[in-house]
Amino acid sequence: MVLQRTAKGHKTVPYSHSAERLRKVFRDIGVGQGWWDTRLPLVLAVSGGVDSMALLWLFRSLWEGRVVIAHLNHGIRGGCADKDQAFVGMIAETYGLPLVTERIEVPSHLLKGESLEDGARRIRYSFLKKAMQSTGAFGVALAHTSDDSVETFLLNLLRGTGPRGLAGIPERRGPFFRPVLSFSKVYLRGLLQYHCVPWREDLSNLDDQYTRNRVRNRLIPMLRDEFNPRVKEAIMGVADEMKGFRLDEERLQSILTPLLHRRVPFASYSCSLEGLRALDEREMRVFFRGIAARLGLRTLARDRTESLCGLVRRSGGWCFQWQKDMFLLCSSRLVAWIHPDILSSNRDNEPAVHALEGGEGRFSWGKWLFSWNKEPVPGCVYGTMGAYFPSLERLEVIPLSRVSEIPGDGSVPEWARPLYPVMRSGGHCWVPFWGGRRADTHLPGVVRVSATFEGDA
Repeated sequence: MVLQRTAKGHKTVPYSHSAERLRKVFRDIGVGQGWWDTRLPLVLAVSGGVDSMALLWLFRSLWEGRVVIAHLNHGIRGGCADKDQAFVGMIAETYGLPLVTERIEVPSHLLKGESLEDGARRIRYSFLKKAMQSTGAFGVALAHTSDDSVETFLLNLLRGTGPRGLAGIPERRGPFFRPVLSFSKVYLRGLLQYHCVPWREDLSNLDDQYTRNRVRNRLIPMLRDEFNPRVKEAIMGVADEMKGFRLDEERLQSILTPLLHRRVPFASYSCSLEGLRALDEREMRVFFRGIAARLGLRTLARDRTESLCGLVRRSGGWCFQWQKDMFLLCSSRLVAWIHPDILSSNRDNEPAVHALEGGEGRFSWGKWLFSWNKEPVPGCVYGTMGAYFPSLERLEVIPLSRVSEIPGDGSVPEWARPLYPVMRSGGHCWVPFWGGRRADTHLPGVVRVSATFEGDA
């Protein structure tokens, strides 16, 4: 960024940019977003650029609550980023405001296959959440503008996303608020100039290697100059109308997502293939977008969504890579969203034998934790997460993938078999969650074994 200073001396501030006019506008925004009357502080995400410095000015001038400045140095732009960090530190000191700042080398913290833009966004939001928690803040104010919303609309339109993407950037999502979303960048720049507030210009915004910059610097000017001089207003109007369709879609997702859910250990979400096939084409697309929102995944582009819908209709066994850190696997009529780390986590689990000495005990296997106690009952029972075995002195535990004949009804999906143990003693066996055999009421149960897995609530 390059430091920008406003002209020296006092300028006549037009009513459009005056504190008198903006006080009611900003109050209405705060009341609508739910933060105006809070007694807790608000964290302001301040990069030092026009938008965030305008956000800071609005809060300092028009809101009586407490604010905390948060600034993250992404470690991407070298000396320029260091100067941005120093500038924000100077602003915080000048205004007497608390500052939470950190330098994180984003390129060295990227997940496998993650782009620099996605990684920077993930790390930035994580930093802001921690800043909110450490300061006991009510929420975090972000400096997204109407221009950002227009760019997001066009990016999502080009990707072929549904109403969720075409509704633009939401004013509030969880603890994050966007108080300047209705303002344009041009207006906010004028605000700083009229009120003599400095900022730093981010020269990386001119770099067209980033898709968003190409939309901002090339596509929007072309649409404005060659098709519609008020193209931004037109897009914002469409985005506003799409909010209604988005609400309708979210209502449908709130029905479909729990209705189709089948809870399976280690799956981020799972459902039956038959349940998916019972949906029509629109419902299926809406359902997949809802799962993406639920799991925090990127919404699939339209062509990939169509490919996935085709797999659901045509095949009973397939693997679909949603993104680098999420696979969608279909096996044994079960469709499951699985993180790739899960698939490799239990590959080295070896068979083990556990002596059942005393009256009770515990042992672990992979991501499973087992507890046992001697508790006589009339018969042997093999349930979902617990079983009663006959009297035994030891229990053998082996990976399900090493068993030639799958206990129970054989419906365990292929991806799950290395992750699940078979509990075996003599002629009796049991697989947690998937069961193993029917209850044997003729043989008394003596040892109760209970199972839990990592992540189980």
